[in-house]
Amino acid sequence: MNLSPILLVALAGYLIGSISFARVITRLVKSDVDLDAARMLKSDSGQEGTISGIGAYTASMALGGKFGGLVALLDMLKAFIPVLALRILFPLQPYALIFSVLAVLGHNYPIYYRFVGGRGLSPMLGSLLVLEPIGMLAAMIVGMLIGILINQPATGMVIWLPVLTLWFVLVRSDIPGAIYSVLLIASFIIADIPELKLALRYRKEGRLDEYNAMLHDSAPMMRMIKRLSENIRFWESDSIKQS
Repeated sequence: MNLSPILLVALAGYLIGSISFARVITRLVKSDVDLDAARMLKSDSGQEGTISGIGAYTASMALGGKFGGLVALLDMLKAFIPVLALRILFPLQPYALIFSVLAVLGHNYPIYYRFVGGRGLSPMLGSLLVLEPIGMLAAMIVGMLIGILINQPATGMVIWLPVLTLWFVLVRSDIPGAIYSVLLIASFIIADIPELKLALRYRKEGRLDEYNAMLHDSAPMMRMIKRLSENIRFWESDSIKQS
């Protein structure tokens, strides 16, 4: 087996994935904004914490939903376009999967920015739009619904990944795809460790609701998820009316 094309694809994936559009757009729009400072969350009690990574979510906190959406789109495209090209040009080779995994790795640990990056969600979505769009959509819907039912909407952003693995195994019978999805899960969880520790700290202190409120109010995307959850959890509205 010739390793040269594999190494070339892996290197290209990492270097392209390392482009931080959150930083690029912030520098173009508001060069005086400090994205590290923008990551700070503050609760009603004055307690603070820092969300994981610098990416589209951080950009939306610092610049607003419009520019956060632009960053997310660009981060998706940096994976979507090369993965699509590799899938078309080399349909029988695993190059698209390799590029995708390394693009996510580069996004999370960018060589251009002292290895401080995001959590990889946008390049994951960009890749999956090519590799498994139906499975991605089904997994995200299931993850979102589970998060809403347990009244933890933000956890839907994590739950959908193992659901995707089940999709690859049970629906597609695709073992390479399942392995690929497990690598995505690992990369996301490792990058999200600081925020998971923060959530566990609040949970240990019996202030998980305070943490969730702080998270949901931090960015336009989370406020939208919160409103969606409130609309879907109709039984809570009924109980409030009855009381």
